[in-house]
Amino acid sequence: MTRTLTTAVKNELATDSLQPITLVYINVGSGSRFTDHYKNVTYDSNTYTSSSLFTKLSSVTESSEIEVSNITLTFTGADQTITSLFLNNIYLEKEAEVYKGFLNSSEQVIADPFLLFKGRIESFSIDESINKSDVNVVVASHWSDFSKIEGRKTNTGSQQLHFSTDKGFEFASQTVQDIKWGRP
Repeated sequence: MTRTLTTAVKNELATDSLQPITLVYINVGSGSRFTDHYKNVTYDSNTYTSSSLFTKLSSVTESSEIEVSNITLTFTGADQTITSLFLNNIYLEKEAEVYKGFLNSSEQVIADPFLLFKGRIESFSIDESINKSDVNVVVASHWSDFSKIEGRKTNTGSQQLHFSTDKGFEFASQTVQDIKWGRP
């Protein structure tokens, strides 16, 4: 994915004192925004909530090939806020975005954070032990549906899922041999 950095970001990257931040948007429920900064951050008229729970973002890899890439967002010490977000809402295929940005010396967001990763939520898991509780959210790129097979199959079992008494495909496997479309 080609990224264009604003002049302000390029100038900030040239300084000796960088203050990087991560901004995460998860479109589950009414939508949730998190940042790894120690206080709330406002960007593009949206407030990203400072959360000690959002602790890790897996590395983001890119390739010139068409491939399914994914990232894992980890919420450590996850309390009911995070777990109930996923347990009480439909989360599969919901959009998630991760932005990387920088703050200036006044702790204001330098225009404009760049989109590091965008995809759809593929899964979430809760990893609990006596000492810790982690919620891992896997977000896959839009290529994750590229090889997905949608729709119905032309067999009796698939047909009867929708029409329980229909026997229209009962002899379909035998009839295919008689059709000469494009075959010698």
